[in-house]
Amino acid sequence: MKSSLLSIALLFTITFLFKCYSCQADDQAGDKKVFLDGHNLARSQVGVGPYTWDQNLEAFAQDYANKAKLGDCNTYKGSKGSYGLNRGIGYDSLSSSQAMKTWVNQKKNYNYTSNSCAQGQDCSAYTQVVWRKSVRLGCASVMCSAEWPLYVCVYDPAGNIPGERPYLLGYA
Repeated sequence: MKSSLLSIALLFTITFLFKCYSCQADDQAGDKKVFLDGHNLARSQVGVGPYTWDQNLEAFAQDYANKAKLGDCNTYKGSKGSYGLNRGIGYDSLSSSQAMKTWVNQKKNYNYTSNSCAQGQDCSAYTQVVWRKSVRLGCASVMCSAEWPLYVCVYDPAGNIPGERPYLLGYA
């Protein structure tokens, strides 16, 4: 009887671990869709063509996130190479869709006419999302030591070039 219970418990544990691994893979695929769809929706709203997902950029983003996790995810400022970079850091249950929404919500602080951000505000995540010359995207995430997520998206070519507009109105 004890060996039967032990076998059942072991089977349950293996099944649970397999399901958790499968859920993690599903979550990562879901995050990829959230980020690609979210970016492309924001871009379509200002007449900019869609991003294509780039696995090399995804790997770069994952490497960046992994290095950030080794220290303090919140303050890591490692090299972004020649790429553009957005980071989404949140406590507890921040999701990829919430991170994406935070970046796009910076739009309310961006003034296209003056090509500037409202005083004391940051628009750089939004302008990178819609940067017309950036055409490839890759994103990744890690769970930081305090059990809060870090989302990283990498863009090629980089945006937020001083003096340039992220998009051109009327030129879709």
